[in-house]
Amino acid sequence: MKSFHFYFLLLLLIVLFSCDKNEISIIENDQESEIEAPNLLLQLDNNQLVDSNNNPVFLKGVAFGNEIWSNSSLPPQTHHNELDYQRVKAMGMNAIRFYLNYRTFEEDSNPYVYKQSGWDWLDKNIEWAKKNNVYLILNMHAPQGGYQSQGTGDALWDNIENQNRLVALWKEIAERYKDEVQIAGFGPVNEPVPNKSLSQWSDLAQKLINGIREVNKNHLIFIERAIYVKNESNYDGLNFPTVSGDNLVYEFHGYSPHRYTHQLFDWTQLGDGGKYPDENIIEFIDGSWYSATFNNPPLNSGNNDWEFFEGEKYQIIDDKIKVAYPALVARNVEGTVFFDDIRVKEFDENGNYTRTIIDMNLTSENNWYFWSADASGEHGLSSNIGYNDASSLFIKNASVDCNLSNTSLSFIPTKNYYYQINGWMKGENVSTNASCNIRLDFYTSNSPVLKRNKQYLESVLKKYIDWAETKNVALYMGEFGAGAPCFENNKGGLQFVEDMVSIAKEANIHFTYHAYHEDSFGIYKGSGSLPDPSNANQHLIDLFTQLLN
Repeated sequence: MKSFHFYFLLLLLIVLFSCDKNEISIIENDQESEIEAPNLLLQLDNNQLVDSNNNPVFLKGVAFGNEIWSNSSLPPQTHHNELDYQRVKAMGMNAIRFYLNYRTFEEDSNPYVYKQSGWDWLDKNIEWAKKNNVYLILNMHAPQGGYQSQGTGDALWDNIENQNRLVALWKEIAERYKDEVQIAGFGPVNEPVPNKSLSQWSDLAQKLINGIREVNKNHLIFIERAIYVKNESNYDGLNFPTVSGDNLVYEFHGYSPHRYTHQLFDWTQLGDGGKYPDENIIEFIDGSWYSATFNNPPLNSGNNDWEFFEGEKYQIIDDKIKVAYPALVARNVEGTVFFDDIRVKEFDENGNYTRTIIDMNLTSENNWYFWSADASGEHGLSSNIGYNDASSLFIKNASVDCNLSNTSLSFIPTKNYYYQINGWMKGENVSTNASCNIRLDFYTSNSPVLKRNKQYLESVLKKYIDWAETKNVALYMGEFGAGAPCFENNKGGLQFVEDMVSIAKEANIHFTYHAYHEDSFGIYKGSGSLPDPSNANQHLIDLFTQLLN
């Protein structure tokens, strides 16, 4: 019996050792493929953000602009260094929205070839973020085809090759950092402005999601709403793209009221936007133009010296009229019409004068918005023609309906009261079929008209909150902030920030403040040199430290 067992075992060993090594290798590889490495990245559990231990995570942080406006192909050296990650952490923040310019990684003259200097810079920042336990949200602020926010990036939508390059770059980033825990996720395009329809953004966003998911299954993807759509007015006002995929977070930005947060910058031409809060300033959302005082007397054709025009007394009897504001109309003017010294009066239900609401000498274009039915016509501030001085507003060379309106002068009319707008006009070569006058325009809204206060801010964010609840998705306010003038002369910038943070935290909206280091909105000013505490908004730093720690 011993000999039988011996020979049987010997035969079995011979068979095993004579097996094809490739077959053994296949068995081993199959076993390895069944064992997936644990996912340590931030994930969505339903609509809540969690870490690898399923602990809830709330992203609260600031934006690193990285001097993307310079359009330099070199990584920025004066925006921040490792010390700034320590400063971010000390404020109680755990996230940085990290702006990228595609030129840091790719030259237009050498597409699809990526520069090692770009990867080295990004690697260094990931290392600094790791040391300070701060997440990075990589955001493509300047994609191939052009910066989007100001509507100058049409080439992203019109040239499919730019889209292909953008998808390819994101695939390279996503694959290279697919296991990097310190990266919270990717923001494929900042503030997209499609130039034909919202479906353009839906299509491109899905391409970007699909491309990233080919190489990276787990990182969060932050999908922004289009801030507007060129040449389209029939959309839901939220402008989120229609996309599908896992681990998607939906992003919006919070700068309302815009005339407050962006006031007193030369590049915005908004002038003084007032303070926050201010119960004397009205704000409204989701409004639409409704009607106007169409019967006000028009300017005669040809050449006319300055003439005073008294508008009709218009009684407010329609409940849909919620807001009124002045407008300067120059339909088919072809020549030039000048406007100056406007005044809005209020009368009670019996026609008795009660007050003057607006009394304005037109010496600035600030807050006057030009609209034209076909984008033609010119407008501006005259520096040598005026009724009582050397300035007035003008519109010229328009062969369609156009006007200048000023919603910053909005007021809430009282039911059954009368309102009248008066002013001065002067004409040069005004066409015979022109209709130029000064009128009141009326807005309607299904939402309440509010005062400039926290309740108004809550109403602005509520539309996003309600939408997210119906979709059961997570929300991220990728940018919110107030410009430097809002923190001066008792304009209430600190209170604005405190209220926005309070609303976001209560609604579980992840957020990053814009911005850490820049002259317009930065916590630290001084472009071209590293952040210096002597040139910082210390009161804002103290506020964040108090609110977020």
